Amino acid sequence: MELGKIQKLKVESKNGKKVFLADDENNKVILAKGEGEDLKVGDEVEAFVYNIHEDFEATLKRPYAQVGELKKLKVVDKAKVGYFVDNGIGKDIFLPFKESYGRLTVGEEYLLYLYHDKSDRLALTMNIKDKLLVNDTYKVNDIVKGTIYSIGRPGAFVAIENKYDGMIPAEEIKGIYKIGDEVEARVQRILQTGFITLTLREKAYKQIDADADLILELLEDNGGVLELGDKSDPEIIKDLTGLSKKAYKRAVGHLYKNRSINIYDTKIELRHGRK
Repeated sequence: MELGKIQKLKVESKNGKKVFLADDENNKVILAKGEGEDLKVGDEVEAFVYNIHEDFEATLKRPYAQVGELKKLKVVDKAKVGYFVDNGIGKDIFLPFKESYGRLTVGEEYLLYLYHDKSDRLALTMNIKDKLLVNDTYKVNDIVKGTIYSIGRPGAFVAIENKYDGMIPAEEIKGIYKIGDEVEARVQRILQTGFITLTLREKAYKQIDADADLILELLEDNGGVLELGDKSDPEIIKDLTGLSKKAYKRAVGHLYKNRSINIYDTKIELRHGRK
C-alpha cells in the first residue's frame, strides 16, 4: 500500500458504518468516516492513503497533490513548529518551519512538494530546487509563466510552469514581489547547464516605448523635470525609475528623438515646459 498515492483498492469488509479496504497483498486500511457507506464488499475503488497519527487512513476524495508532485497549495493554519496546508482531503498536511522560506501568510498559496518524512509521515517542503527539471523545452525569447519559489540576493527563483528551474536576476526586477507570486516573463538566456535566466522586460525595440512612457509619467508627476543626467549613478537611476542606466538612456534618447524632452547635463525636462 502506497502512502500519499491514489491507488486501486477493494472493499474487504464492513462493520456497521466502518468500511475497510485492502490491496492485492491484503494490507488493510480504514476508509475515512462517513465515506463509502453505499459500497459493497468486493467493490473496487480508487483511494488516497494518508496518515492519522500512527495509523493509515484512506479517502475517496481527490487530493490536490500526491507524493512526488509539486503543486500550489493554501496555508490554512499556523502551529508552534510549522504550518498546516489544505490538500483537498479534509486532513491538512504539515509544513515544518525548517522546510519553509520566511514567514508565510495564512490564506496564501505557495508552491510545495509532497514527500514522506523520516517517520514515514506525509509532509510538505518549499525546498524544491532539486525537484525542478533542466530545460529541454524553451528557447530564447519564449514567453513563460511560473511561480516564485525563493528570493535571494541574486534575484527571484522561478519554477517555470511549476516544472523547470529559472531565475529573474535582481537587476531585472521592477516592483515588489514575494514568494508564491505568479509571473509572466521572457526567456533571456539559457545556460549550458540548461538553467534559464528570465526577464520581465519585453524585447528592446518593444520595451523602449514602455520605458519612454514611464519616464514621461515620472516627468509629469515631478513638475516636468527629472534630476537625472548622463553621469548620474546607475543605482540612483534604478531607485528613481526602476530602470537600468542602459535602458534609461535608450528611453531618454527615444524621447529626445521624438522632440518630447530637452536633455541637460544634470537633468531632463519636458520640451513644452515645466508643469
